[in-house]
Amino acid sequence: MKINFLILSDFSISTAGYIIFCVMNNSKFPSNEYELIERIQKCLPDFRNSESSYEEMIGDDAAVRVNRAVGERLIITADISVEDVHFSLNTMTLEEAAYRAMVSNLSDCAAMGAKPDSALVQLVFPKNCTGITPSVENIYKGFGKACGRWKFPIVGGDLSGGDKWTIAITLIGSAAPGERVVKRRGICDGDVLWVTGTPGESSAGLAALLQWGREKSTEKYPQFVNAHITPVPRINEGRALAACSEVHAMMDLSDGLSKDIATLCFDNKLGFIFEKQAEEYGYEEMTVLADRLNCDWRNWFFHGGEEYELLFACDPSFQPGALHKLSDVKPLRLGVFTSQFSGVRLRAGDDTVFLEPESWDHVKSAHNSQ
Repeated sequence: MKINFLILSDFSISTAGYIIFCVMNNSKFPSNEYELIERIQKCLPDFRNSESSYEEMIGDDAAVRVNRAVGERLIITADISVEDVHFSLNTMTLEEAAYRAMVSNLSDCAAMGAKPDSALVQLVFPKNCTGITPSVENIYKGFGKACGRWKFPIVGGDLSGGDKWTIAITLIGSAAPGERVVKRRGICDGDVLWVTGTPGESSAGLAALLQWGREKSTEKYPQFVNAHITPVPRINEGRALAACSEVHAMMDLSDGLSKDIATLCFDNKLGFIFEKQAEEYGYEEMTVLADRLNCDWRNWFFHGGEEYELLFACDPSFQPGALHKLSDVKPLRLGVFTSQFSGVRLRAGDDTVFLEPESWDHVKSAHNSQ
């Protein structure tokens, strides 16, 4: 991963005390994956009409199905974890990989402001695997930790042999009558973007694991290692934010700030400006680790993925004090959405630079490998 800054030298516009240099992205989509989703939808019949039971389908963190008889809405999401793509058994156990796979779905549920209801699990085990039974048992122990903590059952699934371990989960969440479901769209010009935690910790943890192994990296940097291996989905925080009318939109932070903020901008036809210069977002432990590894901490902060935090856009009057009462989460204020330009930008002195979305993109990665 790398951080790419493009100096914008044309079409300057003065706004809010700093100079904005406007330039359009080469692609109209925020990522290759987003473009593929758009193409997939064109292959399917369009069921979006007033009689549909679905309030939201492909395109958000989860689909939303309305039970019109009672007003309850079901939140339906799916995620997949593939060995050596999403997790490595060199850095975590099968039990930990399974817990983490479930968390990725729970985080999508949290981003809608819903609570988990039930899950379906599909497993693919390597055909050359010895000890399939104990391995699958360990995977379900990982599921059990998540199910027990957030109180929902696994109600079915499937099992098959294949090339490598693959964990696919469909999670159903629910929002009771009168409870609000928050989506990615709804951001207003001038809204402020917050994140529930500190971006980059998961990527920093992975970097430490790859450098020193499990035991030593856990001893040196437990906060980062835990963020990577045992992340906590923000279920309670998501529900609290959904109940707050000042919160206009929300999204799960799983693909990195540069990509996910670009998606919010695209979906809401707005631009975004970080309030601080890049170096001001770093904090001591992360910069110390990056220095030890001779790398740039900004790659973790702006492009790192698998955070499972929440990005939420609010009216400028929003105060995050209520979240402090729920947990030890300290929301970080990132910047402001604006109609003055497109794309995502960082301050650089009196100018701004375009932040290239360099977070992980499965489709782009596949193209590059060909």
